Amino acid sequence: MAYALSDLVEVFPFTRQPEGDEVVIGRPDIGVFLALPAEAVEILDDLAAGRSVGAAQESFERAHHETPDMADLLTFLESKGFVRRRDGRPARGLGSSPQSSSPASVRYHFTSIPEAVARRIFGPTPARLYLLIIAVAFLLLVREPALIPDGRSFYFPEHRTVKMLILFVFSMLSVFVHELCHLLAARAAGVKSRIGIGNRLWILVAETDLTGLWAVPRNQRYLPLLAGPISDGACASLIVFLLYGQSHEHLHLSSGMVEILRACLLLYLARLLWQCFFFVRTDFYYVIALFFGCKNLMKDTQRFLQNRLSYLFRGRSKEDQSRVPPAEMRIVKAYSILWILGRGLAFVSLFSLTLPALSRYLRDLLVALAHGSGSDPYGFVDTVVVNMISLIPLALGLSLWLASFLRKRSRT
Repeated sequence: MAYALSDLVEVFPFTRQPEGDEVVIGRPDIGVFLALPAEAVEILDDLAAGRSVGAAQESFERAHHETPDMADLLTFLESKGFVRRRDGRPARGLGSSPQSSSPASVRYHFTSIPEAVARRIFGPTPARLYLLIIAVAFLLLVREPALIPDGRSFYFPEHRTVKMLILFVFSMLSVFVHELCHLLAARAAGVKSRIGIGNRLWILVAETDLTGLWAVPRNQRYLPLLAGPISDGACASLIVFLLYGQSHEHLHLSSGMVEILRACLLLYLARLLWQCFFFVRTDFYYVIALFFGCKNLMKDTQRFLQNRLSYLFRGRSKEDQSRVPPAEMRIVKAYSILWILGRGLAFVSLFSLTLPALSRYLRDLLVALAHGSGSDPYGFVDTVVVNMISLIPLALGLSLWLASFLRKRSRT
């Protein structure tokens, strides 16, 4: 076997959180978390206490009246960075796999922020204040629906480049604030995290890695997951207050400022709508999966829908889902409805918000190219530049989406 019965094993410090019949163990320093049976964790505890592999095996046999597969368990845990031989050398022998490099330490962001400061910004009490602000803004929108922007708010008929640049910079800053609030709420719960760049379908997005939340109890994970949407809602509420003050002449804003504010508000509303695209892993998706304790809700839902399609299209392979517990399968069936509705919402927003605005700018571009720059040089340059600003982020998002789609196709 990979480890001799007389071997001593070094167990790296790990976190643990009960999750139903299993225990999630983790090494936040390398960003690795595993769900193991509670009995396997007992073996780790024995090894960490200084017992040999054979002694840990005998202890397990006395407690559970069966012999554990120590070779497979320890080889697997070694590959994930949880254990190694006490002499520091990788285990080799029958049943061992070629030693891969040890998992690298994860570089976390904004680790200098003290937990006490993070709690003052995005702990439970500040979050309640943000929710109160959102509730007040919602009541104002109900009272005065004219404040709600429509798809035309993304189109600027004049001084397009300046206004689009302002909107673009505001969008980048608001994305950073969204992700930073995830990070701050996680930091307030004692969890380190990091921010990266990715895509969801054709949309370029920033992402906060909240894997470390597995190290804290379930009830402490909700706020870090919801911190981004809450921050979006609170910031959108501040814009609602400004527009409400303008409409009632408590404030005096220029028409250009009102245009930009309405576009910024629409940006936030579209981002909150995005959280309802349940066919991708949005913040709301993770909250639902956490609430119902589903370990693989997205993949199980996709397989369930594929199996339903197999009844319509003969010849499609059907995947076995008998391993999914009946209670969890009921959640999967209910979530499949949200999955379909979310996909519909995504394309509704694409054709009602994004494409109409882009088509207006492209129409202006064609007109400008047809007339040339002679009669209105500023208008010509304004139109060309705004199209570049509008299309570059969409093109980047589309390229990432198509690349990921082609990768998936190549694996099948």
